[in-house]
This record gives sequence, C-alpha cells and structure tokens, in this order.
Amino acid sequence: MSFGIVQSMIISMRNNSRRKQAANFDRQQMPLKDQRSTSSELLNKKASPQQLQKIKAKISSETRSAQIRAILITLFTTLGIILLTYWLFS
Repeated sequence: MSFGIVQSMIISMRNNSRRKQAANFDRQQMPLKDQRSTSSELLNKKASPQQLQKIKAKISSETRSAQIRAILITLFTTLGIILLTYWLFS
C-alpha cells in the first residue's frame, strides 16, 4: 500500500470538512434580520422569583437523588467486594 494514496485521502477528507464548516458561516445564506429579532426577544425574557424557586427546588431534588443513588451503589459494591473476599479466603 502506498502512503501517497493514504496522504491524499487524508487531505481530501480534511478539505471536505473545511468546506462544510465554512458553509455554516456563509453570510449570504443567513437571514440576519429575522435572527436578530428572535434572539433579542429570547434574551429579554426573565423568570419570576417563583419560577426561580421552582427551578432551584427541582435541581436540588435531582442532585439529592443522584447523590443518594451514588452512595447506595458505592455501598452495595463495597459490601459485595467484602463478602466476595470473605467467601474466597475463608
């Protein structure tokens, strides 16, 4: 197998990926006025204090349940290893 062929394939793939990335940032294809109006409307929205409290409570409950799950998995794994070593060496 010739390494020249492999090198040309790598260069071809690299050039194709660059074309795709450049097409994403082509200014002729982007409708600037519509995007600016929708993005500015989205940035101006604000959450009420009640919504922020609900979000905070939801996040804290999710983290608490994830912590409990991680502790239980660690506990059962440790117990399993201890029982396995006791059974093997007794």
